[in-house]
Amino acid sequence: MNVLILAAGDPIDPNAADPYPIWLSEMEGGLVLERQVRALSFDKARFVFCFRRSDVERYHLKDIVGLMAPDCAVVEIRRDTRGAACTAMLAVGQMDLEAELIVVSATDHIDVDYAQVIEGFRKRGADAGVMTFESLHPRYSYVRTDAEGWVTEAAEKRPISRTANAGFFWFRRAGDFFEALQQMILKDAQVQERFFISPALNELILEQKRIATFALAANQYHPLKALSQVEAYEHALEARRA
Repeated sequence: MNVLILAAGDPIDPNAADPYPIWLSEMEGGLVLERQVRALSFDKARFVFCFRRSDVERYHLKDIVGLMAPDCAVVEIRRDTRGAACTAMLAVGQMDLEAELIVVSATDHIDVDYAQVIEGFRKRGADAGVMTFESLHPRYSYVRTDAEGWVTEAAEKRPISRTANAGFFWFRRAGDFFEALQQMILKDAQVQERFFISPALNELILEQKRIATFALAANQYHPLKALSQVEAYEHALEARRA
């Protein structure tokens, strides 16, 4: 199992009040990134991290992730890319293209048993799978599904349905993902001058691949894009234990 964690977003201002990426925030005695790694550590997962090269040097990230996942690989992003899809493409050389692949952001956390969800995708005979929640906000990506729950279309920053994507992608074969990204980029399928991952699902659909969905409850998806969201999530975890 390949697990690709994307953590090469916008650079952090070193002069900011908290000059660290959100995923290096501490939560319950560990880092936000560490919580993500623990949740995804199953099926002999091998982690591949995409970080900005400047962050690798400034925050000693190779040391940090080496302690989290000793067999991991770090892909250093040396300059700005044209979006998450381009960043992900830079990791292709670290992948077993015949093995399964999970792609997630370092700042999207989902309260589920990942292994159980993926086993459900496998049993359905899916080629890929996403987790979804209900929304209409244009900040998210969206999928449209048929009566059986199979994805028929995907869109970025455009609510084509009420079914938003929680930023989790599973592929039965990693090679399918990278081939779809390549085709999407060749077609110049940009959104707001960036290449996102969700539209690549349309390339799989064109190849008659089956993409399953798993619906989340409102309290299971936690985007951690700001310190206030990290604090709110931590309070929710404390309340759940009380």
